[in-house]
Amino acid sequence: MAWMARSVLCLSLVGVVGCEGAQTAAQSKAVQGAALGGLLGAGTGAIIGEQKGKAGAGTAIGAGLGALSGGLIGSALEAQDKKLQRQQYPLTSGQTKICPVGGEIYTEGIKFCPNHGVELRYKGQ
Repeated sequence: MAWMARSVLCLSLVGVVGCEGAQTAAQSKAVQGAALGGLLGAGTGAIIGEQKGKAGAGTAIGAGLGALSGGLIGSALEAQDKKLQRQQYPLTSGQTKICPVGGEIYTEGIKFCPNHGVELRYKGQ
């Protein structure tokens, strides 16, 4: 039964990470939160389930709830970061540049994305 719970956890984490490109998945707070939440939830669920005699079910339920909660928290943190970034780097007249990894928009005077370290491209390139 425990092998089934581990399989569910692994498949759910692969599914979450598989939804994004390999480069952005490692940098996405939503994916990181889902992975960490899933692992912590699985561990907590296994401990609680073991006390009730159902470690496999506890692991699977804990992993799912943890991944969902962690993903939601990570997504909220990403939204907050983007809002702060727009306040920190407001757009002015002239051409705008875009980060090829995260899609953030910057003014012409900025050469590299402060979040991802990649060179910015002009919009439309």
